[in-house]
Amino acid sequence: MALTFKAVFVLLVSALALCQASSDPDPLTVKILEGLDKVTTQSNNLRIAVETITVFNAGEKGIIIVQGLTSITAKIGQSTTRVDSVSTGPLSDDDAQLVVQALTTFVQVHQALLQVIIGKHGLLTLDPYFLPIRVSLVNLEAAIDNFVFELIILIPTQKPAANAQFASLSVTLTAAITTYSQPSVALADPDPVTVKILEGFDNVTTQSNNLRIAVETITIFNAGEKGVIIAQGFTTIIAKIVEGTTRVDSVSTGPLSDDDAQLVVQALTTFVQVHQALLQVIIGKHGLLTLVPFFEPIRLALVNLELVIDTFAFDLIGLIPTQKPAASAQFASLSVTLATAITTSTPTLQASQVAQY
Repeated sequence: MALTFKAVFVLLVSALALCQASSDPDPLTVKILEGLDKVTTQSNNLRIAVETITVFNAGEKGIIIVQGLTSITAKIGQSTTRVDSVSTGPLSDDDAQLVVQALTTFVQVHQALLQVIIGKHGLLTLDPYFLPIRVSLVNLEAAIDNFVFELIILIPTQKPAANAQFASLSVTLTAAITTYSQPSVALADPDPVTVKILEGFDNVTTQSNNLRIAVETITIFNAGEKGVIIAQGFTTIIAKIVEGTTRVDSVSTGPLSDDDAQLVVQALTTFVQVHQALLQVIIGKHGLLTLVPFFEPIRLALVNLELVIDTFAFDLIGLIPTQKPAASAQFASLSVTLATAITTSTPTLQASQVAQY
């Protein structure tokens, strides 16, 4: 799931605040934090840009993935060089903790970017960029490996924590490289039903992402005014899913081919990732007391969303029997996050959480 920009900002500010709290932070620590801050921002900006790539514009915009990854690789290489040039020995444990905190933020943000890139692999119009993307990912992996070697030497007291972060990032990076080492499904003449399903997923995925961005702006100071956008946003998404279910039913002529079914599952996977990111942001906003008047409308909207998704899942899986396990897994994953969001918004939890304040 994509990490929210607000979460990224809070983590970075926390790390920098701790750095400022130190009586005399090592100049090398400051340089490392600055470098991680810049590359984290680049990763987050690229994620936002890649999320806008659809089946309709991938042929034009696919190059931004290559360009963005190349820029990030260059920044990591530059940071490695700067660290080498000013290194005077291992950092103190206090400084090492600051570095690991900033590293953790970078890993979370960069994994979110890689997950979005993986999700876009199914867009056929990205085909010309598959090899350049894979090469960019391999180059990024090499740059990160060099950075890891240099950084861990400087923070021996936090070596286990740093290694754990790099190991986690390596898993996602390897998955991205593997994904772009394989060709996408090639369809000479996709079924009209497939086209309609992909268009529907594109629309509802965009709506989910836009709502996530809007919800991220809600704070304790404006929740009383802006809280209603959550319920309104879900109402719009529900209507779009119902519309998609109706359109699929109206043109359905039987099960889709396995090639078409794979395309549908790829689009479904992207939607699930984006929608889970939205739900996680909403769950995180539940603690804002000024949202209390909107708890029940939000809960009802989530319950209605669960119902329409269940109906949509039933109809969709009937069309893609060869990919039923993969589709069922995606819907099951989404169901868990949706159930958590509904539980968070139940009246009993509202009362208990308000009582804590």
